[in-house]
Amino acid sequence: MADPMTTPTNDEINAKLDASEARVDARLANFDVSVKTGVAELRTAFAELRADMARQIGELRAEMEKMRADMHKDMKNIVKWIIGFGLANIGAIFAVSRMAEKPTSQAYVRPPPIIIITIPQPAAPPVAPAPAK
Repeated sequence: MADPMTTPTNDEINAKLDASEARVDARLANFDVSVKTGVAELRTAFAELRADMARQIGELRAEMEKMRADMHKDMKNIVKWIIGFGLANIGAIFAVSRMAEKPTSQAYVRPPPIIIITIPQPAAPPVAPAPAK
């Protein structure tokens, strides 16, 4: 036969409720510690991440400043080369135009002919034949 059901007393119910409450309190305390530990670990990780990002941003800014200085120097060099090339072109154009220039105010004058004059030499007296011996 089956055992007849018994009705629990108030003390038994209170004891079960107290035990259940103690278990819930223990679990909540454990959960609270886990959450606090996790949050602390996250804060530490984020602090390290922020420090690393700040360091990398500083390095990036330094590299950008160096690149900016290099670009400024290169632009100065380019401007110098352009100016030098332009002046060289102007000089070359001027020189070529001066060489190709023909005098316009003077007509072509033919040089005088070269005349060679020979002065006649007096004739030498005839040489007498040597006496025979």
